[in-house]
Amino acid sequence: MPARIGAWFAVLLACQACHREEPDGARAVAKTQASRSLLRHAGAFDLASSETGAVLIVAENSELRMTTLDRAGKAQKTETLYGADVSAKGQGSPLSPSFEIAEVVAATQGTRLAVGWVEQDRSSNHARGLSASLSNASNGLRVSLGEVQSPIATPRGNLSLASADGQFVAFTRATQAPCADQTQRDCVGYSFYRFDSGEHRAGLPLAVPAPCAQGALVFALSGARWYYGACSGSSGSPLTTLFTIQNDPFYYARADRVLPGCLPMGAVTVADELIVAGDCAGTRRAVRLRGGDRAPEEVRMERLEGVCQAGKPLLVQNGLAGLKLALNDRQDRLEAFLPAAFSLPLARAVWTGQTLLVAGLVDSRITLKGYRCDSTLLREVALE
Repeated sequence: MPARIGAWFAVLLACQACHREEPDGARAVAKTQASRSLLRHAGAFDLASSETGAVLIVAENSELRMTTLDRAGKAQKTETLYGADVSAKGQGSPLSPSFEIAEVVAATQGTRLAVGWVEQDRSSNHARGLSASLSNASNGLRVSLGEVQSPIATPRGNLSLASADGQFVAFTRATQAPCADQTQRDCVGYSFYRFDSGEHRAGLPLAVPAPCAQGALVFALSGARWYYGACSGSSGSPLTTLFTIQNDPFYYARADRVLPGCLPMGAVTVADELIVAGDCAGTRRAVRLRGGDRAPEEVRMERLEGVCQAGKPLLVQNGLAGLKLALNDRQDRLEAFLPAAFSLPLARAVWTGQTLLVAGLVDSRITLKGYRCDSTLLREVALE
């Protein structure tokens, strides 16, 4: 045991060196299918699956709202979670009307919800979070996640949320930090926050030289395994360093540099594995991380199709090393793995167990579409 723990810490040190581099139901439906309001910030919305369907979180200026959807994608109700007219509860303070919310992320687990967002004014950025019961989300506990270094990534890439084993964890861009390598410059810190304990540094923090201006973060929890990393442009071309750390049933940690020349688009967990997709000068590429001593594997997904198998969607590319992502139980963070025919600009996508829901921006307004299996075909359906 001591030798194993010692080896784990040695790998952690090596990884640290790697850092160098309420309207009624009818009105709610109308809002989710095509929002009447223009969003000033393209990253100010998110979509997450839930036990009863999904939640759509939208920030307009300084107000954060949630619309709950059933498994068929039909809106149930809309409520305000946070804004100048909502008194603060727990930690945190009322939102100043001078702030706008620039980015939103959301996650659910069981009957609970977590939301993170970045508030932005003329001189600063601040990350905040909320955890609550889905049935009483407006009375949740609000917390400060810390200052965020400017310029922030756009339209997303400054914070991420994940959930596993009854806990929510945020991974956020922080402030300027010392570089692990003295030859590097312009390092920005990235840190963790555990919602259940209210503690920062729930995992090993990062110091990233010259973070990428778009889609900088990758973060996912899968049981005892943590996957996290960030994209750096310090070499003149984007490169993502991903860390895998496992604490049970044995300890190990490793770092992999993946998708050179590509900007991270998103990641999805399949069992205890992670598939990370990147935009590589207009072409999608992906890698699969399996943990342990197994090297990342290339996954082809430049010509994806959406079909149905045994009444459930299958996102697939035929051929050797092609992606095969079967959607059985509900699944989040599918946007980077959608065939072009099913996607929307700046999409967020989830599978509710019945409907593939895709939210995106069309003419700066949120549009929500749904797809279900009809025999072997995945067809668009009306959400009313």
